[in-house]
Amino acid sequence: MDDKVFQAALAGLLHDVGKFAQRAGELGSRTWDSESERDYKYQHALYSGDFVEKYVPKQWQTGLSGPARHHRPQTHHDRVVALADHLSAGERADERKDHPKQLQSIFCGVTGLKDTQPPTAKYLPLKKLEIKREVIFPVDRIDDSYGTYEALWRDFERDAQALKSAHSGDKADPTTYLHSLLDLMQRYTWCIPSAYYRSVPDVSLYDHSRMTAALAACLVEQPEDKVQAWLEKKNQDESVALLVGGDISGVQKFIYTITSRGATSGLRGRSMYLQLLTEVTARYVLKQLGLPLTNLIYAGGGHFYLLAPIGSEKALQDAQRQISRILLHHHQGDLYLALAAETLQADEFQGKPFSEKWRSLTQKLQLAKQTQFAELGDEAKLLFEPLEHGGNDEKQCAVCQREHAEPKEKDGVKKCPVCLSFEDLGKDLREVKFFGLDEIKPADLPGLLQKPAGDWNEILGHFGFHFYVDKNAPAPGQEVIRRHWLAINDGVLSDLKPAFNQSINRRFFVNVTPTLTKEEYVEFKGKVEDLHPDSVKPFEVMAEQAQGIKRMGVLRMDVDNLGKIFSEGLGEQATLSRVANLSFAFSLFFEGWMAQLANEVNQTIQRREAKGIEERLYSIYSGGDDLFFVGSWEVMPLLAERISDDLKRYSGEHPGIHLSGGITLIDGKYPLYQAAEDAHEAEQAAKDNPGKNALHFLGATVPWAKFAEIKAQQETLVKLVETKDVPKSLLRRLNQLYTEYAQANQDMARQGQGDKVYWGPWHWHSAYSLGRLAERHKKAREEIKQIRDNLSGENFKNIEWIGLAARWAELLVRKGQ
Repeated sequence: MDDKVFQAALAGLLHDVGKFAQRAGELGSRTWDSESERDYKYQHALYSGDFVEKYVPKQWQTGLSGPARHHRPQTHHDRVVALADHLSAGERADERKDHPKQLQSIFCGVTGLKDTQPPTAKYLPLKKLEIKREVIFPVDRIDDSYGTYEALWRDFERDAQALKSAHSGDKADPTTYLHSLLDLMQRYTWCIPSAYYRSVPDVSLYDHSRMTAALAACLVEQPEDKVQAWLEKKNQDESVALLVGGDISGVQKFIYTITSRGATSGLRGRSMYLQLLTEVTARYVLKQLGLPLTNLIYAGGGHFYLLAPIGSEKALQDAQRQISRILLHHHQGDLYLALAAETLQADEFQGKPFSEKWRSLTQKLQLAKQTQFAELGDEAKLLFEPLEHGGNDEKQCAVCQREHAEPKEKDGVKKCPVCLSFEDLGKDLREVKFFGLDEIKPADLPGLLQKPAGDWNEILGHFGFHFYVDKNAPAPGQEVIRRHWLAINDGVLSDLKPAFNQSINRRFFVNVTPTLTKEEYVEFKGKVEDLHPDSVKPFEVMAEQAQGIKRMGVLRMDVDNLGKIFSEGLGEQATLSRVANLSFAFSLFFEGWMAQLANEVNQTIQRREAKGIEERLYSIYSGGDDLFFVGSWEVMPLLAERISDDLKRYSGEHPGIHLSGGITLIDGKYPLYQAAEDAHEAEQAAKDNPGKNALHFLGATVPWAKFAEIKAQQETLVKLVETKDVPKSLLRRLNQLYTEYAQANQDMARQGQGDKVYWGPWHWHSAYSLGRLAERHKKAREEIKQIRDNLSGENFKNIEWIGLAARWAELLVRKGQ
């Protein structure tokens, strides 16, 4: 990144910071009068200039006039910031002159979804970003007082001063400073509206500022006359930037096609590696284009999106080829990164044109994935040639099933170095509080497919990065260009201090990893193979700890209609800043709040015979808009319900923001890749429900609106069996009635009769058997009669839900396997 790009990005990031100061009641460096208005136009611009003079290191202040002058531009630098500001925000068209000075949830602005009415306005508290319900969940009440703003501003000033002190001097690194400043803006301005006068306040100052910085970095090399013309609304059909997307394919197969040997920690390590690969390849592309981190719109879930200057096409192609070489060499075609770009004209940054560009980019990425490695030409033919060590079973890894030139034996099992390194990574993640990401000189790539990597970090090294989970473990034998500390919880941020070549960043990361306690080791030693105290808890142990039947549960969920939410939901109000804000909102839930939610659920789990809390939830992945958890089976439906409920509250009760999921039950030794596929099929069954918004569990698809009722029925049935001496035959009888009814409806469907049949012999079977059971069990007579009455006449259709509750209850009261 050259000085000109850095200056433009820095000016864009700070161009509206004066709004924060103004709302906090700060006094400017000069009296606001007609002369000041002539120079700055708006008071906040004066305050932005004051912030630069006070808190930006002196060596970078020269020429940094954009924050103060972007409304009265005098130089090319000023006009670049002004244009970036305009393109990022779009046109203001709200009739209401004034709004609360508090950020409205971006979900309230999702108005373009068919057949949904957005909720009434809800607002985010004016608080520093922390993963707490009272901070990140929207509320009805409004607190936009000067006092609240002032307290937040004082903390922001303090941290900005510390950042300035760390980066003052000749050794200061602009890239490192910009990274830390970006994180500082996220922490303090994520909840502050970028505008509220004649504008719905649903875009944060953070998201608007980072997108303005991104566009300024893209525009700064453009000729002055072009920037001036675009600013004057001329030549609006000319392209001004590139919207770039990256999409890693092969993720599912890579993560889940492993054997049970080392599966628990190895699976977690593989999932983490893919998250790192997404982030590292995005950063690699930015470095190849000479762009700062501000240009990264979003990275997660195997995808990333960024902004690049017009004219970057050749550099993108070169980056694509090198990324493909690295991935082909180390993963032999299993993983591939597709890159694609869409041009954005000056008049395509708002409304339908912008949404269409986003949709078109998605389509281009799908097409690129159909011609994997085509950019390598003849080099791609190596995929179809035998390796030198092929055909030797002695060299085969017991985990990934690949042959490796130098497999290692561990606990009597042969594993390749890369799979072993994934297991080590999974173990290292158990109690980590922060990560380190070093930028290093990219390692040379040997001849394609000649020498596979020794570990996953060696692969990252070819992109110029080294990652670690230990503060005292820098890149071995490497000169560190700069270091980025990534705190994965709020508390550890204060322990990390910025330095001239060390940035401090908050990294949202779901890290729910149960550890085998000494007591559990003693209890299950001899019952479960390969147990080690303080290791990641094996699946077999979590299955043994399950209530009732000894099974694991596998849960997969993702947001319904996410593509439409982004491409249609914002309607004519779609802008770059709003899309960035929406991406950040989903990321905050799935990568931030999900960790807190899962840990809370984990702390409520206890077997009746256990002496204390047992952690039996394990996060394989949560990010973007989807998640994958495993654990004791009975915990999974409770976790899924909590996730659905919390997303509803987080989105302000928006009827169009919901998710569907699927749960499958397995024993502890069931192949994980098959369990993942089974859970995926269950999830798809839930999405086949009209309107989606459902959970597929124990063979039935349940709309979330019915789930609480079914859970209550299950709890009633369990109570009847366990406390009122009702025989388990009640549960079996309800299941039989459901099977009888379901079979009749299947027969009707095969005969081409679409309507469900409600009347049949199951009516009198139900009345007779439940009536007799009520007479024999006086303690539970009223409850059993209530079940019978709920199945009388046309109400028998309730058997679909009562049958599910009975199956659920039967598994909970079952003893052993």
